[in-house]
Order: sequence, then structure tokens, then C-alpha cells
Amino acid sequence: MNRKVLFVDNDTDTTQGFKKRFRSMYREWEIESVVSKNEALGLISKSPFDAVVADILIQGMDGIELLDTVNERYPETVRIIHSAYTDPEMVLKSKNTVHQFLMKPCSAETMKNTIERTCTLRDLLRGKVLKKIIAGIRTLPSLPVLYNLIVAEMQSPEPSLKKVGNLISQDVSMSAKILQLVNSALFGLSQKITDPQQAVVYVGIETLKSLVLSFHVFSSLEKDAESCGFSLLKMWRHSLRTSRLARDIARAEKANGKTVEAAMIAGMLHDVGKLIFLKVPEKYNEVMDLIETTGCSPAKAEYTVMKTSHSELGAYLLGLWGLPANVVETVAFHHNPSKLIDNMFVMQNESSKEELYKTKTEDVDSNSQSVEKYSSGFSTLTAVHIANALTMQGNCSSETDSFPDVDMSYLKRLGLTDKLPEWIELYKNTMQLSETKFR
Repeated sequence: MNRKVLFVDNDTDTTQGFKKRFRSMYREWEIESVVSKNEALGLISKSPFDAVVADILIQGMDGIELLDTVNERYPETVRIIHSAYTDPEMVLKSKNTVHQFLMKPCSAETMKNTIERTCTLRDLLRGKVLKKIIAGIRTLPSLPVLYNLIVAEMQSPEPSLKKVGNLISQDVSMSAKILQLVNSALFGLSQKITDPQQAVVYVGIETLKSLVLSFHVFSSLEKDAESCGFSLLKMWRHSLRTSRLARDIARAEKANGKTVEAAMIAGMLHDVGKLIFLKVPEKYNEVMDLIETTGCSPAKAEYTVMKTSHSELGAYLLGLWGLPANVVETVAFHHNPSKLIDNMFVMQNESSKEELYKTKTEDVDSNSQSVEKYSSGFSTLTAVHIANALTMQGNCSSETDSFPDVDMSYLKRLGLTDKLPEWIELYKNTMQLSETKFR
């Protein structure tokens, strides 16, 4: 598939430099470059582009305003800022418009991988089969009001954890659930927490947002689950264990704080697409029947019946909600991370790796590891994939030779197979935690 990429930058040396370094891509990419908003919109109107890469400082308007227009007129176009201008307010302004924010100058390898990774995810989530399934669903859970209020407070000039705690306390059911979870073995606190404000301090804002989202989806689809005989409690426990283990694995690998938080959030939400399947009960029942009669995996049964899976459905919903790209990406590929890498360019030299650490993103660096993972090996996707696979398998040990749900080729490709025994020990510790009842 040929990619059409448009660079919009006052610095013609930058765009010409990319075009020169991308010569090897000419059979796969069609590259254009312009310096102004009007030129860019003129070209796009004649023929849509897969990706538009713009500097913030361009002729006619700032790059974010240009990408706003592109988003409005051509929403399927991947939108990337490549700029040395990193004013916090400007970055925040780009949050809901820009897929990736790259610090100028980034290497050609970083640029190629960023464009290809983001396009791969977009292609996955706009597939005809997935759209057909979604079209058959009358209602999807909407983004909860409480989540919007929390995000709005945290984006204010002087965010207050006290105000966030007060927001939580206004929802009696939500307060009870969060306090119950914070006091569970998942967090392992030495003292009992009784105040939602204290809970906010202990769990952190990102984790709190993921809890609000997951609670909302579960409660929104409770009736659908009951009608299909689906156990929300069983899934909830699996999600919590996966979230906890993904967080512990990320910490053990000395990942940065944002990666650890993203691992916990994605771990909590990785199976959310299973709940969306409940909205199409006839298909759900076909999948369940196939699993029962053949003994195949749920993911294989889903693809057999519907040519898509709960992974893509979950990623689609989280993408609609505007969650960070690395969380959406992790949910989309958590069963088969090799599928992501197989569609991308692998970085070839050490010099490009150094450039990766200059990468910025639209959500306070939470997505930077999505690009860096090809040099560092470990990522949010790694943590959640392993956590989910081990939790699904159960009763696994370091002496076990077979791990049917672990993508071993993925670990081998990233040079992480020797880490598996360590992660299994973390799994054992997680499973030893006392179970928490949520009903």
C-alpha cells in the first residue's frame, strides 16, 4: 500500500532533507512538501493524503490550526506536528487534534516509524468489517461526564487534587467503588483509605481516570452482559490482575512513570472490546458456540465469525474517546504485538536511537515510548501483552516450556526472552494477592 505524505514547513532544508533520506521509500511513499497553509489545503483538496506533518510555525496560520482544518475536513488523515516550538499551552492546544508531536529535528528513522505506526493503527481501526460491526450497534457507551470534569480540572492552570476528590465524592457509587479498590490488595496500602481525596493522592490521576472509564463501561453494559450470561465479575477480576501485573512488570523494567501509568491503564481496559460484542448478541453467541465446540481461543473464534476481534473493537472505542495513542495501540495489539511490528520499519542503526529520546507527544510524553520501543525493546505493549498472556494461562512457572498465549517471536525480536522467568515470578506474586469482591 502506497502512503501519501505531505510535509508543511517554512524550513525547506528540513523537508528537502527528509525527501532525500526517504528516497528508498519512493516505491511505498509519495512525498510532497509545501511551506504554507493554502498550498497544503490546496493539495489535500485535490487528492487526500495518508499523513500530514506540519511545523507549528508556518505561513498563513500555525500548524495546529492547519491540522485542525485537516481534522475537520479529512478526519482519517494522520496528523503529526514536527517542531522545535514546545510552548506548553501550544502542546495542550494540540491534544485533541494531533496524533503525534515530534521534537525537531528528529531522525528520518523516527519520522518513518512514527508515520508508519500511526497509519497502521488507523488502517486497522477503519477496516470495513469493523465498521460494519460498529454500524450494527445502536449505542456505544459515551465518554462519562465525570471523566470529562476530571480531565478539565487537570488541564486547568492550577489543577487541584482536592477538587478532583470532590468530583469523585459527588458520585456515591463511584466513590464506593474507588475506595473499595484502593483498599484492596491491588494497591497493598498499609492503612485504610476512607476519603475520596486521599484515594486520588494514592492512586494518581491517570490511574483514577482509567478506573472511571472502566467503571463506566461496565455499568453501561451490565444489562447486556446479564442477557448474554456474561460474567462481568470474572472479567473485572482478570482486568485488575492484568493491570496490576502490567504495572509491576513495567516497574521491574525501570520504565518511566508515564509508561508505568499507561501500562496500568491499558491493562485495565485491554478487554473492553469484549463488552462491545455484547451489543451484537447473535454474533457473541456464535463466537461462544465456536469456542465450546472446537476449543479454539476466543481471539481465533472472533476472527472466524466476524473477521475482527475484541482488541480492535476496544481500541476503536478508546480512540473515539480520545485516549492516548499508546493506550489505544496497546489495546489493539495486546494479543498479537508482532502484527504491529510486522507492518512497520525496524530501526537499523544506533545513531537513530539517540534521536528517539528527543521525541515529544501530545499527552505529556505518554506516547514517547511508542516510538522508543523499537530501540529500547520494552514498552507498554510488552507489559500488557505479557501480563494478559500469563494471567490467561494461569498456573505457569519458570519451568514451563510452553506459553501458548505469549508471542514468543515478538519477545525474541526485541531480545526479551530471557526476561520471561522474571515476569513469571511477578505473576506468581500477583496471584498470591487476596481476591477483592466488587459486587
